[in-house]
This record gives sequence, structure tokens and C-alpha cells, in this order.
Amino acid sequence: MRTSYQLRRSIRVLVAASLAAVPYGLTVLPAAAQDTSAAPLSAGQSSAPKPSQSSYRPYFVEFRARAAASYGHMYVFYGQLNGRGEIVKSDIAGFHPAGDANNCENCSLIGWTLGHILFVPSETGASDGDLEEKYVTARYRVMLDAASFNKISAHIRQLKAEKRAWNALINNCVTFGNDIAGFMGLKTPAGSNLLEPKDYVERLREMNGGKPQKALRFAAPSSSTPSAGSTTPSSAPSKPKKEPVAKLSAGPSDTAR
Repeated sequence: MRTSYQLRRSIRVLVAASLAAVPYGLTVLPAAAQDTSAAPLSAGQSSAPKPSQSSYRPYFVEFRARAAASYGHMYVFYGQLNGRGEIVKSDIAGFHPAGDANNCENCSLIGWTLGHILFVPSETGASDGDLEEKYVTARYRVMLDAASFNKISAHIRQLKAEKRAWNALINNCVTFGNDIAGFMGLKTPAGSNLLEPKDYVERLREMNGGKPQKALRFAAPSSSTPSAGSTTPSSAPSKPKKEPVAKLSAGPSDTAR
């Protein structure tokens, strides 16, 4: 009997001790969980994650339509921005009959006329009027990181090297731009070869959820006398801009500036 009494007493003591430990355990567990979390932020430290290199997008590809004596022209204006969102490097890729250079008005008139019947020699650089903002009738600009921009620049160089023949109905400035848009993974309008430049760019923007955009500004030149191949500053007089845009190198560094 004594042994049984002692056993029952021991059990009661253990049960009482266990019940007393429950509140203590509920109090201690959250504190232990806090110990496994990250250390508290120091003064001035932000809890927001730092942007990755791939999220930094200082490069752009802009599909443009401009007015012309006929039904207009479409081309692609692309390059790099500085930290203030100003253009520091740029180039133009367009597709037009040979002879229509940036410093020569109506030099491709014969080729353009024949190109409505035949296939004629072409060029893929800037044409007269491409650098004059007042002639732009529509634009759709896409911002890119360095890796994506490098791929698109390489594709444009490949298109330029192909030396395709120009034809107003089959292989024209809009189909050239449509090729670039498709390579970028954008949704593109059907029947692009028959669309006028302004209509194409506006449909391209609408199909990809874009909104009307303002023109980018050129970075101010480092001196009052711009060197050969420098970009045209936004403060330049509103006269025909005949100097060439700055040419991009073989490809910008993957380290965005």
C-alpha cells in the first residue's frame, strides 16, 4: 500500500509540473522562433531588395513613323541612355531605296518610283528626315537591359548585311521593322507589308499595351563644338539635322552604365 501511495503521489507531482510548464513553453517558443529570423536592420539599411543587373534597362529600341512626300516612312531608332534618361549613343536602321541618304534630298526618287513595279537596290541606314523630330508621326519605344539589347543589335546588323532588294508592295520599310519587332517577341499586326508606317506603329503599340510616349532627349555635348559622329543635342536649333547619329560599337558592355 505504501508503495502504491508513493507511486500515485509521484504521478500527481509530474502532472502538476507538466501543467505548470505549458504556459512557460508557449511563452518561450515564439522567442525561439524569432532567434532563427534574419538579424535586425541597421540604421539606414533598406529592407527592399537591391535591383538585379538584369532589371536595369538603360537601352531602348524605338519604332518610328515619319511624314514624307508619299505615304511616309518607318524606321527603328535604337541606342543607350545615361542616368538622366538622355541619349548618349544611337543608331538608325531603316529600309529604303538606295540613294536616299540623310544628307541628300530626293536622291532615291527614281529608285522609289521603279520600286513600285520592280525590286530595286536598297540601303538600311538613316534617310533624309529621320533625325527631324517634327516629322515623327508615331512612335513605340521598348526599354531593354544590356543582354537583350546586344541580341537585338546583332540581329539588326545581320539584316543590314543581307542587302535585300526593296519593293513598295512586298519588301518595304514596314516589313523590315516588322522583322525586328517579331525578333523581339512583340505582337505584330497581320499584313504588315500593306500597312502605312503610321498605322503600323500605332497598331504595334496598341497590341503590346503601350501608351503614347514623348521623345527622348539627347545628352548635351561635352563641348560647344561637337566632334564628328556626336549625337544631336535636344537644344539644337530646329533646322534639318544633317549630321549623322552616333554609331554604336560592336555591342555595349554587359555592365550597364
